[in-house]
Amino acid sequence: MNISKKTYLLLISACGSFLAPFMVAGLVVALPSISRDLGMDAVAMGWTANAFFLAAAMLLIPMGRAADIFGVKRIFNWGLRLYFLSALLAGLAQTAAVLMGARFLTGVGAAMVFGTSYALLSLSLPEEERGLALGINMASNFTGFSFGFLAGGLFASYFTWRALFLCTLPIAMLGMVLVRYRLPGECALAGGSRLDIPGAGALSLAVMVMIVGLSGLPGPRGLILMASSILLLLLFVWQERSSTSPLVQVRLFWGNRPFALSNVSVLVFFSSTFAVIFLFSLYLQYIRGFDAPGAGLVLLAFNLAAVPLVIVSGRLSDRYNPRQVSLAGAAVTAAGLTLMAVMGPDSGMPHSMAALFLVLAGGAIFSPPAIKSVLGCLPREMYGLGSSMVEAMRLLGNAVSMAVTTMALAYYIGSQKIDPEKYPLFMQSMGLISVLFLLLCLGSLVLVAASGRRRRTEQTRGQ
Repeated sequence: MNISKKTYLLLISACGSFLAPFMVAGLVVALPSISRDLGMDAVAMGWTANAFFLAAAMLLIPMGRAADIFGVKRIFNWGLRLYFLSALLAGLAQTAAVLMGARFLTGVGAAMVFGTSYALLSLSLPEEERGLALGINMASNFTGFSFGFLAGGLFASYFTWRALFLCTLPIAMLGMVLVRYRLPGECALAGGSRLDIPGAGALSLAVMVMIVGLSGLPGPRGLILMASSILLLLLFVWQERSSTSPLVQVRLFWGNRPFALSNVSVLVFFSSTFAVIFLFSLYLQYIRGFDAPGAGLVLLAFNLAAVPLVIVSGRLSDRYNPRQVSLAGAAVTAAGLTLMAVMGPDSGMPHSMAALFLVLAGGAIFSPPAIKSVLGCLPREMYGLGSSMVEAMRLLGNAVSMAVTTMALAYYIGSQKIDPEKYPLFMQSMGLISVLFLLLCLGSLVLVAASGRRRRTEQTRGQ
C-alpha cells in the first residue's frame, strides 16, 4: 500500500475510534447538567449512560459477520453515518427519551465501527505493519476517552452540554468523505453467504439479558437474569450448530484453541482493569480530598501518558511474537494491581499514582498484540467476525469489572452514602477488589501463555 493511501486509512480508522469514547466520557461528566435541563430522574440518567453500551454489546458480533458478507468498508461507513445522525439528534434533543434513543443509535453505530475497524486495518495492510496500525487505532480510542472527560466538563460548565455531541459532526463527516473518496475497493471475502438472522437475534437477546443481569448482581433479579442469559446462550449454540450459514462457527471455540484462548484472555484481562479508573476517581476525591475537576485532570493526564505506549506496543508486536508483548503488558498490570492491593489510607501519593500508571500502562501494552493474536488465528474471510468478537470480549470484560466492583462496594458499604465514617470500609473494599482483579490478571497471563503454546503445537503437527 502506498504511503498516502495508508495515511488515509489510518486517519479514517482514527476518526471512527475517537468518536464513541469521546462522547461516552463526556456524557459521564456532563450528565448532571443534562439531567437538570431535561428533567431526568436517576433511572433516566442511568439508562442514558447505559443505552450506548447495551446496543453496542448486543450488535457487535452480528455487525462483524455482516461486514464479512456485505463488505467491511460498507458497514464501517454506515457506522460513521449513524454516529453523525445520532450526535445530531443528541445535540438537538429536547426530551430525555430522544436523548436515550440517540445514545442507543450511537451504540448501533459503534457496533458497526468497532466490529470492523480492526478487520479494515488487517485486510488492508501487510502482516508486518498491522501491529503499529492497531496501536494507532487504540491510541485514538485512549485520546477520545481522555479528552471526553475534559470536554464534557468544559462544555457543561461554560457553554452547553449540547456542544459535546455537535462538535463531533465535522469528525464524522471527515471520516465519511475519506471513506468515499480515498478508500477505493471493498472487502467482502464471505460474499455470497447468508446472514444468520435467527442466530443474530438469539445472541443479541442473550447478551442484552447478561448485561442487564450483571448490573443487578448480587440481588436475586441479577442472578435470575444471569441464569436466563446462560440458557439463551445454550439455545444460541444449539441453533448455530444446525444452521447452514451460522453467525458464529461454534467449532472455532474447540477446533481453534488459540482463537478461543486468545479471546478468553481478553475477556479476563479487561475484567481485571476497566473499573480501576472508577475506583481511583472515588479514591482521589474521598481519600485524597481532590475535587471532581482535579480528579478528572489527574485521570486525564495518566490516560494521555499511556497513549504513546499503545503505539510502541503495536510496533513491538510487528517485530516480535505478539503474545510475548501481551504477556509483558499483563505482567505490568499485575504489578500495578499488587501495589493497589497493599494501598492504605496512609499510603503516599507516589505509591497510589505508581499503581494507577502501571495498570494503565499494562493495558496499553496488552491491547494491540492481543487483538493481532486473535485475528492471526482466523482466515481473512472471517476478519470481520474476529474483529467484532475481540471487541465484544473487551466490552463484556468491562461489564464484569464493574459488576465485581459494585458487589464488593455493596458488601462493605451497602446502600449508604460514602461519608468520612465509611472511608475505612471503602479502603477495605478497594483492597478486596484489587486482590480479585490481581487474580483475574494472573489468569489472563496463564491464558495468553497457553494460547501461544497451543498455537506452536498445532503448527508443529501441521509440518
